[in-house]
Amino acid sequence: MNDKNFKTTISANRSVARAISVLRALAGNPEAATATDVAKKVGLPRATTFRLLLTLEEEGFVDRRDNHYSLGWDLARIAQSADPAAGVEARTRRAVKGLAEQLGETITLSLRRGLAEFDLVLQESPRSVLVTMSDMRGMRWPLHASATGKLLLAELAPEQVYRAAGGELPKIAARTISNREDLRVELDRVRSQGWAQIDDELENGLFAMAVPLRDNIGQLFAALAMVAPKTRIESEATRQHHLKLLLDGAKQLTQQLTSTMPAKE
Repeated sequence: MNDKNFKTTISANRSVARAISVLRALAGNPEAATATDVAKKVGLPRATTFRLLLTLEEEGFVDRRDNHYSLGWDLARIAQSADPAAGVEARTRRAVKGLAEQLGETITLSLRRGLAEFDLVLQESPRSVLVTMSDMRGMRWPLHASATGKLLLAELAPEQVYRAAGGELPKIAARTISNREDLRVELDRVRSQGWAQIDDELENGLFAMAVPLRDNIGQLFAALAMVAPKTRIESEATRQHHLKLLLDGAKQLTQQLTSTMPAKE
């Protein structure tokens, strides 16, 4: 390939990456957004963002009402035939299984669905551990009492947190957060440190850590978590070691699942 063709290919790839970033920005917005809103989120000039939105609108991947944009009808039609869980599982099972063996604990991978839900799509436990976690796929937990739930709530505006978490915060274990002010403080901590944990909050004797997977515009799209009996992970040194491996695993999985090409380059 000569230099001219190579540069053309790189430019085309960048245009595709930018268009995908625009779609991700719209998917992560709870309401229709203006071109200016989208441009700020993806870090592109407004004129460039507007041209991308126009092309996507022509293809049916974006719908426009007045000057506000949302995901389009044809994108929804195409997506009906996709199974995100199967696609993610095929790409990530080996890495998740390897991480479970490395940590000696159960590892889960959950995909974000909509504004305030996660779907657990993959769960792996090490062969060497006799007592493992039961299959958690399809189960739902109160967001305020789960590590993945805290990650998700930390992404939301205060009024969205109230709606997502519900009017009350039921105390279901010894250390469950059960009032709004404590939850606000905890979510501030999650945002600051970039990960979440629970300790006797979902179930007595249960410890879990969750770290985020983010796309190339910084939006949370999945969570990688470790779930373990508290007795096996009580020391701070052990927790920090496990956290580092989880963060490294999330970085690897992000590279496997989504483009890392910055939209603004």
